[in-house]
Amino acid sequence: MKGSMKNKATAIALAALLATVTACSNSNPEKVSQSEGQAAETAQPSSAASEENVDPFGKYDPPIKLSTVKIFNASDKFVPGETADKNVWLDGYLKDLGIEMKVNWSVVGDEPGGPGEQKLNVSIASNDLPDIIPVNSKQLKQLVDNDMAEDLTEVIEKYASPQLKKFLAVNDGLALKTSTFDGKVLALPYVASSLDAASMIWLRKDWLDKLQLPEPKTMEDILNISDAFANRDPDGNGKKDTFGIGLAKDVYGGGLYDLNGFFEGYHAYRNLWLEDEEGKLVYGGVQPEMKQALGKLQEMFLAGQIDAEFGVKDATKVNESVVSGKIGLFYGQHWNAFYPLPDSFKQDPSAEWKPYPIVSADDKPAIPSIGTGVNPESVNGYTAFKKGSKHPEALIKLANYYVDKEYGWDTGGYDDDFHQPDPNPEGYIRWRLAAVYMSDPGQNIGIYRGVKAALENNDQDALKNLQVKSNYDIYNRFMENKDPASYGNAKWAGPKDTALSILDYYDSQRLGISDQFFGSKTDTMVQKQSTLDKLQLEMYSKIIMGAVPVDAFDQFVADWKKLGGDTITQEVNAWYESTK
Repeated sequence: MKGSMKNKATAIALAALLATVTACSNSNPEKVSQSEGQAAETAQPSSAASEENVDPFGKYDPPIKLSTVKIFNASDKFVPGETADKNVWLDGYLKDLGIEMKVNWSVVGDEPGGPGEQKLNVSIASNDLPDIIPVNSKQLKQLVDNDMAEDLTEVIEKYASPQLKKFLAVNDGLALKTSTFDGKVLALPYVASSLDAASMIWLRKDWLDKLQLPEPKTMEDILNISDAFANRDPDGNGKKDTFGIGLAKDVYGGGLYDLNGFFEGYHAYRNLWLEDEEGKLVYGGVQPEMKQALGKLQEMFLAGQIDAEFGVKDATKVNESVVSGKIGLFYGQHWNAFYPLPDSFKQDPSAEWKPYPIVSADDKPAIPSIGTGVNPESVNGYTAFKKGSKHPEALIKLANYYVDKEYGWDTGGYDDDFHQPDPNPEGYIRWRLAAVYMSDPGQNIGIYRGVKAALENNDQDALKNLQVKSNYDIYNRFMENKDPASYGNAKWAGPKDTALSILDYYDSQRLGISDQFFGSKTDTMVQKQSTLDKLQLEMYSKIIMGAVPVDAFDQFVADWKKLGGDTITQEVNAWYESTK
């Protein structure tokens, strides 16, 4: 898949909010225009907004009344006395913003298709909606199609605080693009990190040193390491009982013992829609690069480098092999520092796990796939404002308020009263009670850089961020006494050779590629995507295990196209053209 990097200006209103946006394509996908950790200097209020001297936190006097609904998770636990209708957020809205918030109804069950989604579907169908509406992407599309969502473009430009604009500008403002229709922003996305989805390599560095192997810089290095780990007795027990690479039956799901990072080393993206050299979107899972990657995996399987029983083992079973010292190489994500690596350390403190960036099979850089910065399937993935309701700017003020109370380390807005108790043995939470919420997409990168600055430069200002301070203290505790309970955080946020150091590398080098299709599921996707996904997984697994020749991939591609893939491709490209 080849193509050319294209500069795509957003609509004028978005340009005022986010400045010029450069869309990622697969031509030079490592060039992400704005990193998660960098300050968004471009995300400043427009001159018109500045002239009006709008206060992003301005209080309504007299107070205004707004309504919303709440959908909770079954595991949510709240401080005694706090409920959906009475809590610190609702009190703060009235006291500080002059907004009296009414919760029309609340329900437990935020899983896809669960009670929350079902109840809101009824509200949408009957047009019995609150002012502030939490929705997933499918529901947002329903609101848009029925002209039920207020245009937020101007109020975001005018009222969003610098901190909120910074969050929305990450990854070229892609999260905001997902809620933009015909140049209008019709919902506020629950912005989250896109980099957190990036793959990395986890390796037993002590095994590398024992076998005198170089650290991986190319895919050839990985293939050699896999061969050595399977055949050169890295655990020293005199038996051929270790594997070259850890792999679970899901093959490419879950961020642990999957193959996404391996595929990406061959520039193969199993579920992304990427732009080809003709400017059309093509599905990565059926491209020639994937066939090459699967062929190499088949060679590794037939050579005994992959557990012959991987097809029936979930991540929990593979974890047993990691902890018992039978696997020293796997592809995963940053959170693997917390699972399964602490169990490996407890079992064998000499097991030295080290993360590495994914590596390439040729002279082109390996580019990890990253998220869009929003979870479209979540019942709280977006927050829309009912069309025709008064004060749509209040939605933006509520978002400003949330990010300031949660992440206002530099503004002085951070407030412990809005956070969970500390200590918190009962696991109470408060953030889910807010009417509008989102996460800081640069939070993890910020933690890493703050810990690094405090440790290496004695930067005490970095410790004003309490998330940095917590990880700084835990890291020091681990370095002092090798406390097993501190291992995960130390391996995650420490200043060198840690999970977040890899994400920081991706971020600083602007390495990352996102799905170029971020619209709602097309009609054919709804009907046939699950069948196509099943076909894809089955074929990938069969090829890896040598049950069919590598050339069977070609028949799979033909079947994929015939069973709905061609129609989906046409629908996806029709959507893509509409966004230009």
